[in-house]
Amino acid sequence: MKIISVREMSPSAGKEALMEERIRRASGVMARHGAVSRIFKIGGGAGAGNYFLMNLFNSFSDAATCFQKYSADPELEKLFAERALNPAGEIMGPELYRSVYGDPPATPATILVNRVYHVPRGKQQDIIALAPELDTLMKKVDVSIGVVVPVIASDHEMMAVTYRFSSIDHWGKSLDEMVENKDFQNLITKANEIGTLKMTRIMNLM
Repeated sequence: MKIISVREMSPSAGKEALMEERIRRASGVMARHGAVSRIFKIGGGAGAGNYFLMNLFNSFSDAATCFQKYSADPELEKLFAERALNPAGEIMGPELYRSVYGDPPATPATILVNRVYHVPRGKQQDIIALAPELDTLMKKVDVSIGVVVPVIASDHEMMAVTYRFSSIDHWGKSLDEMVENKDFQNLITKANEIGTLKMTRIMNLM
């Protein structure tokens, strides 16, 4: 299990470069205090154009300790002071999730695709039960998957399935194969009978 903290940032027009520079600085501070910190740019779908900051931890206690340390870091305090004087956009989060299948790899994938489902709490295990079959299918095109559920979030009736690709070309080729794969389509139909697909997006590692 991994604990995953996420922040999504929406830049104001003309402030993209400033926001990116600040995110990189914040990510560096968080990493110094124990987070495995990764930055993505949302290239398409929900939140296209936004930035996505992901921090990974081995436990809730590690996450809590790290949060306290980087929150008190003078560099992060300086960043928030700069933001107060000259905002570059909006920050959503942090929200906290835990992985229930397919932990994020040590080496991050270049391209992530998130498919977010509305799933009543009582049916989450039914979705998780489909993960091994999906994992087996996606391994045929050299794609790994992960499933996360919310711990501290705005929506507790959601689950996110992440597909990991090595490049945008890999994503395109894999998608061509999967849309023609009847087993994959049947599995997606099963998932849609349990939950409702609410959001999809593609993200690029920065």
